[in-house]
Amino acid sequence: MATFRKLVTGTALISSVNMLRLVVQFVSLPLLARLLSPEDYGIVAMAMPILLFVMLFADSGLGVSLVRDQTAGATAWHSCFWLTTVLGAGLCLVLAAFSPTFADWMNEPALAPVMATLAVVILLQSLTLVPGAALQRHGLFSRVAAAEIAGVLASIGVAIAVALNGFGVWALVWQQVVLYGVRLLLTGLLSPYRPQLVFEWQAARGHVVFGWKLLVANAITFAGRSAESIVIGKFRGAADLGVFGMAYQFAKLPWMLVTGPLQFVLFPQVADAQNDPVRLRAQALLVSKVIATLLLVPMALIGAASVPIFDILLSEKWREAAYVFSLIVAAAAVQPVIGVLGTFVLAIGRPDVQLRLTMQSTVLWMISLLGSVWFGLYAIAIAYTVSSLAFSAWSLRVMLPLVGCSVADYMKAVGGQVILAIAAAVTYLLITQAWDLTDGAAILLAMALASGCIVFSFSLSYRDLSAGLNALRR
Repeated sequence: MATFRKLVTGTALISSVNMLRLVVQFVSLPLLARLLSPEDYGIVAMAMPILLFVMLFADSGLGVSLVRDQTAGATAWHSCFWLTTVLGAGLCLVLAAFSPTFADWMNEPALAPVMATLAVVILLQSLTLVPGAALQRHGLFSRVAAAEIAGVLASIGVAIAVALNGFGVWALVWQQVVLYGVRLLLTGLLSPYRPQLVFEWQAARGHVVFGWKLLVANAITFAGRSAESIVIGKFRGAADLGVFGMAYQFAKLPWMLVTGPLQFVLFPQVADAQNDPVRLRAQALLVSKVIATLLLVPMALIGAASVPIFDILLSEKWREAAYVFSLIVAAAAVQPVIGVLGTFVLAIGRPDVQLRLTMQSTVLWMISLLGSVWFGLYAIAIAYTVSSLAFSAWSLRVMLPLVGCSVADYMKAVGGQVILAIAAAVTYLLITQAWDLTDGAAILLAMALASGCIVFSFSLSYRDLSAGLNALRR
């Protein structure tokens, strides 16, 4: 049970960091928006896509590989640290040198010093990677959370202070620099890893190969998201892009609050079981069952109650986003449930599978998007859901054999939650059709149904969950 408690506690800690980010953004955005001009935000918005793209290459996947490899010795860790440091420093200098050219091309002189300063973030992130991997490998998730929370709070405090003193766009620049700087400082202090002047290419070579495939997969995902915005913005206009973007932000919440933190905490556990097929299969089925129980019914009810939820949180002017969300909610619910299997694929050393699936998924979505964009926003949302669900079924056929599971085993673990989610959504719609509920009452009804279904599911599956937990005990 100690392993299970560690898994739950670690996931809750990492999830709390993401929740804090949302809360801080919600609280600080109105204040910063009053202190800064649209031009200030626009300049940073020009720089951030380039910065994030370059950071993909700085985040080379070496940390993930080190966490996965139980046999990696001190030489490998030190070699990877110096590789990430040199790579981050080089990319930092390249971006800083490129800044004046990009500013001229964008016809925005103020962009050059902003981008050159933000380039420092690349080096800060690179220096954090290996010490952060050591924290993850040793399961020190409270320290990870402490570094992240301190960075978020310090960065927003600096941003507000700089904005109050009239420095405009530099409030947003220093917000990013302080965020990554504080994270680096605390991660370095709290991590058990200490770098030494040791480098051996052979010790790092396998990690570079692993990381390169993961890097390409992440770059393809980034390019796909960017292309999606360009296509919708070009052919449907800024308003439709804004509506779809808002709906997609809500669709990402399961990843941000549940699947993402769980994957981060789970990865070392799965890596330890990579050579134990029985244990690996049991873990995959257990995690899939738990995450399906936590996500499918609540997401179905959020989709059914999307109009009152969006009306209260965002106001009625965003009601169209509620309709779009209700059309993509099936994909938003299923993707993070199936996506957690990607943790197992990486843990057993198959980044090539992750890369291939990412490429196929991106191509399928681009074809679906280009075929639906002519017919309106709702057609885009339907195409997104259909292509996502179809690809999810395909990805299951690819990933399940790698962890020793059959489709029948998997459907036995999660199929009941699919049926329950549909039943809960239909029940909500029947009740709201029969009685004219206020927005608040409708949301409370959805919450009550979700809570009841989750408690019912866990109580009904107590024996199966207990048996699955035995696979985590070592």
